[in-house]
Amino acid sequence: MRLGGMPAALLLVVVTTVMPAAARAAACATPADFDGDGVDDVVVGDPFGDDDKGAVQVVSGGKLVPVRVPGLATGDGFGWSVRLANVDGDPCADLVVGAPYADVGGEQDAGAVYVVYGGGTRAPVRLTAAQPQRSAHFGWSLAARGDLLAVGAPYEDDKQFTDAGALYVRKGEGELRRISQETVDVRGNSELGDQFGWSMAWGPKNALLVGVPYENDDGAGRQVEAGKLNSGSAVFLDDVFAAKLTSLKLDSPTARSGDRYGYAVAYSEGSGYAVSSPGAGSVQLLDPAKKVIRTVKQGGKEGFGFALAASADGRLAVGAPYGGGVRVLSWRDAAEDRRLAEAEGLFGWSVTFSGNKLFVGQPDARPAGQVAVAGRNAASLETVRPPKGAQFGVSVAG
Repeated sequence: MRLGGMPAALLLVVVTTVMPAAARAAACATPADFDGDGVDDVVVGDPFGDDDKGAVQVVSGGKLVPVRVPGLATGDGFGWSVRLANVDGDPCADLVVGAPYADVGGEQDAGAVYVVYGGGTRAPVRLTAAQPQRSAHFGWSLAARGDLLAVGAPYEDDKQFTDAGALYVRKGEGELRRISQETVDVRGNSELGDQFGWSMAWGPKNALLVGVPYENDDGAGRQVEAGKLNSGSAVFLDDVFAAKLTSLKLDSPTARSGDRYGYAVAYSEGSGYAVSSPGAGSVQLLDPAKKVIRTVKQGGKEGFGFALAASADGRLAVGAPYGGGVRVLSWRDAAEDRRLAEAEGLFGWSVTFSGNKLFVGQPDARPAGQVAVAGRNAASLETVRPPKGAQFGVSVAG
């Protein structure tokens, strides 16, 4: 099979690692090595796989390794969001997996997050909100860096405001701290349908950038269904573990209805931040001081900026899965920008970097979804498919 001129897909064989757990943990050699084979791993989510329970697989050294957790139920959406983290501080990377449609304590679709420890030395742990809410979708979004974890619950009600959104942060294996726009000194106000926490990215130290794409540009104070609907905003939290929070809020640069500014966000150490407006078809690149460097546009109907991923060397992958493909931008030099080969379907639904390679999810590729792999200067793409699944590639993380 050929897809948009790409070479035939590589069907990876699913295997189960048999190395003893202690040996696997000792063998972990890189911050992104989950299974102890000495090379970086990439995790891929298929939240409608495994008879609609959801499934996650790790692309590891030329093979696909399924990730198992106990107690999943039909409709949990396990794999809707995925991240690699170092939760417990040992040499192996850990997996963090969102299941935002899981029922918790009798609350339908409250959502849960699973921590799957690298090296196979510990049983998975399930995280939930201290006060689970019906349809909050805890685990809808995730951000991780080192031992820092942020979990988004953008459909969580805040006081009387439906779907205002909230997020939860923790360091290592500490307690979850809840933050919303009603938290003291967080800029903005919780309002109906804002969906604070829809997207998140860790900045320097304990700073967190939060996307609020469905907030209305309605002026000062709390208003409902007023102003420019769903224009969106982005909130910079300087230290999410500080006793007293400080923050900065940026509104959509065009202040037009439907921009959805903040739909996806990213950060690259030393280069800066990125904030997308897929409704407007644009992505803002900011420097580390949060000053706009440039705005890249690609029209409003392709979903340009639906997905973002930053590399350690100052590149930004931008997914436009409604016909716009994927572009790779540079914070440093616009002349280094490039576009990947065009593809059909939802190519660019998810993106991530791992080393010098870019991984691009296309969950609607037949028969069960796929992920394209692009080398830094490669003229063509390889594609990875599971032996079975539903929408492999809804989420990717490296």
